[in-house]
Amino acid sequence: MVCQGLEDTECTNITINSKKIGLNELKNINIIVSERFGWKKHQIGEFDIWFNGYILNDEKMSFLNRGAELLHSDLSTNNDFDDWVRSTQGHFSFIISNKKKILCSVDHVRTIPLFYTLSSIEIIVSNHAPNISKIISTNEKKYNKQAALEISMSGYTIGKKTLHPQISQLCAGELLIVRNDKLEVREYYRYSPWRMNKKSKVQLKKELTDVSRKVLEDMVENADGRQFVIPLSAGNDSRFIASGLKELGVKNVFCFSYGLENNFEVKTAEQVATHLGYPWLYVPLSIASQKKTFSEDEFDDFWEFTDTLSNAPVLIDYSAVKFLKDSGQISKDAIFVNGNSGDFITGSHIKPEILSNNEHNVDQLIKSVVRKHYSLWYCLKFEDNVVKIQNELEKYISNLMHDNNLTQSNFSDIGENIEWKGRQSKMVTTTQRSYEFHGYEWRLPMWDPIYMNFWEGVEKKYKINQSLYIETLLENNWGGVWDGIAINDFAIASGKLHLFRSFLKLFFIFFGKDAWHKFDKRFFAYFYDDTAATAIVPYSKAMFDICGARDRNSWIVKKYLYEKGISIIN
Repeated sequence: MVCQGLEDTECTNITINSKKIGLNELKNINIIVSERFGWKKHQIGEFDIWFNGYILNDEKMSFLNRGAELLHSDLSTNNDFDDWVRSTQGHFSFIISNKKKILCSVDHVRTIPLFYTLSSIEIIVSNHAPNISKIISTNEKKYNKQAALEISMSGYTIGKKTLHPQISQLCAGELLIVRNDKLEVREYYRYSPWRMNKKSKVQLKKELTDVSRKVLEDMVENADGRQFVIPLSAGNDSRFIASGLKELGVKNVFCFSYGLENNFEVKTAEQVATHLGYPWLYVPLSIASQKKTFSEDEFDDFWEFTDTLSNAPVLIDYSAVKFLKDSGQISKDAIFVNGNSGDFITGSHIKPEILSNNEHNVDQLIKSVVRKHYSLWYCLKFEDNVVKIQNELEKYISNLMHDNNLTQSNFSDIGENIEWKGRQSKMVTTTQRSYEFHGYEWRLPMWDPIYMNFWEGVEKKYKINQSLYIETLLENNWGGVWDGIAINDFAIASGKLHLFRSFLKLFFIFFGKDAWHKFDKRFFAYFYDDTAATAIVPYSKAMFDICGARDRNSWIVKKYLYEKGISIIN
């Protein structure tokens, strides 16, 4: 497991169960950190320390001092390191090293990634995977084909692997230690929804209210009066944050929305912000404006900055944040707060049939995951590719079930764990790069460990379709914005496009729904992505697409791999 993604590296003296690698010949620990976009270097005694992120339940230097003390002491146990990192409330990555020892970690959802490679004489750790690839001698045309396949079908890799055969990444809840001539990569935290507690819905609603208030109060105290900037949508999660801040009496809040003209998100968000009394701004996006933005040198810098060699860039907030910064609409020290990944953590992925169908099993779960997340390109979903993806998922699930004594009946819990370890921590959290690139801090209250611990213990019957979450929001009615303002009332944005589309649809009455959907996907979908991020490629590519792109992410992935000389998609 430690050597996954290090196919060309000799890994000797490996003990699989403890995940240790002997480093008897190790001569150098090489730390490559770009001190940009939030990363800062500190010195504590003999240790160089690099840190990025925020901590809510401790002072940053006190936290780092404790880490240096543990690494310095030969008496520190694995549990000491695990307990220390696991008990930290916040989002962060750090590296602590004195050239003989090294300790580095990502947080419980890998919001800020770290990468490493190992040779017989050297370990290299970096906050930017391409920096490692530049100094490793290898054939430029050689890449990890399995990693490329996973990215092309989903946008991200499974497990530790990256496109570079010798570079690995720390996954969510993992830390790396080098001491006593041993390297360990260990999971100090695992999202474990099988550890549920049986409580009444009444009790859970009270606890959820208290936990929600606590998470927001901690965030407000940490911000110390700085401005909160909220990307407000028509959904539950950003509304929960904005209304929660109103409930706490926070005044220094700025809301914004973005997208195509007349889209439903914008209209609803304006209603919410107006009712709360918070200033709100609409940032219009269009195919034309996005084409211009994507052609700028600054965007090229962002594209390079967000490259992890393990997932495609995420563009949805980039243009709007750039506009807010360039126009001076927000404070220079503003903190962005979004609702990622409230829908997942509160149960939107859990459907009623899991309680009524006893025939569900892990095999069905794997097929469901592949169907949902590995469908960016229709032409890639042939048997050989699907089997390769399924095999990787099966390996992960087998280890998970063995380590936690799980059975087939835990298929839903396993599904939540896969989602946490995969798409959520690899793709969704990548949204935060847009804020960092433009020079802003961010907070993720719905990924707060306190919030996660609560939802980890909630029974499935209360998480199905987010029932507990939504009922609690409606009953509390913070800010008075949960009664009378529609939630996710979807409609296609452009009035002219809608009329033209409806007119053409009449001609497909005689050809059937499938024919219309194929036509619609090919000729119109390019124009009604609310973020207009499809502009990353010319319309002609979408119009003449024969491979079957699913959405904007399909085109982003294709561009990302193409620029690396990888053409899995013809």
